[in-house]
Amino acid sequence: MPYKGVIKENIVILEENAKLYDGMRVIITPTEESEIEPDFNADPFLRVDEWAPLPPKDAPVDLAHKHDFYLYGKEKQ
Repeated sequence: MPYKGVIKENIVILEENAKLYDGMRVIITPTEESEIEPDFNADPFLRVDEWAPLPPKDAPVDLAHKHDFYLYGKEKQ
């Protein structure tokens, strides 16, 4: 028997007459597309060039790849 409900904050809220037990496995089929577009400009990590500091001018070009060598003196691999 199909039940109807809505999604609110990533939780399914079923109509009052739905009687399902905790732990029951279900399949959810959306009936309409969401009209809300994600706001990609609101995420500061997508604009990292605006807030991230620039690396020092004398930083090695392989710093990210060989950080163990530069931080802890381990052998380069």
